[in-house]
Amino acid sequence: MCAKNRSTYNVQRTTSKLPGNIVAMALILTTTLMIAGIGIGIVALEISARAKDADNAVAAYYMANSGVEMQLYAIRKDNKTLSSVATASSSYPGGTKWISTTGFEKSFLKTFATVPKEQFVFIDLFDPDNIAATSSVSQVVISWDRDPTSCGAIITPDMEVGFSEWQFSGGGVTWPDASANYTILPFTTSPMTIAAPTIDPTKAYRMRLRPFKCDAANVNIRMYNAMGTALNYPGDITLGSEGTYGQTTQKLTVSMPRQNILSGIFSYIVFSQDALCKKVGAAGTCP
Repeated sequence: MCAKNRSTYNVQRTTSKLPGNIVAMALILTTTLMIAGIGIGIVALEISARAKDADNAVAAYYMANSGVEMQLYAIRKDNKTLSSVATASSSYPGGTKWISTTGFEKSFLKTFATVPKEQFVFIDLFDPDNIAATSSVSQVVISWDRDPTSCGAIITPDMEVGFSEWQFSGGGVTWPDASANYTILPFTTSPMTIAAPTIDPTKAYRMRLRPFKCDAANVNIRMYNAMGTALNYPGDITLGSEGTYGQTTQKLTVSMPRQNILSGIFSYIVFSQDALCKKVGAAGTCP
């Protein structure tokens, strides 16, 4: 009897532990699932927030792009000046808008990524919006590298620099004298500096660069006044626009040439044994 009772007691004792183990396991599984669910929820919310931010960023970019396009239209089609578009803006429902940042944009460096061998690029040292104004440029520093594909590891291109100067007086452009119209500085090495009195800050200039031997890369042009202060490059315009959509803001800056006045001044050369003459009117005659 005693052995039988002991066996029954042991069985009953063993089975009495099962309910406690199940509860503990259920708590562990529930906690694990809850933590996993919370983690998945956080990730899902983060992905949703990032997707919303990306959508807002795209919309804000297009708002900024609209601002640049409208400023460009005003300059190219309506012949507006940079100062007239510097305060432009436009607002739309829901806090969506763009504002011009053109008045704050500066471009102290003119760069050409590559200039092919014996090809021309031009630098305008005058303000196309105000050609009567002096350039204030007392020093021009030009630097360039060799293009490894064209030049190899040894050859470095030389640069021919030519420039024409003029003044604006009496309602039109005038050349100072026959000897100062056009200057050529051939076969110079990088970097080169053109300074007063070779150039006069009271005159306007158009420069022409042409590399020899091989292509030139990273052609950089910087301008300074008589005090050595860097000047904003006047030949290009830099438009800026800041677009806002929701809580997201995007800024866009675009640089491009202003209007190409005097664009063909160096583009051709006419050779003649006689003096050139252009007839004026139907009855015009040449000597």
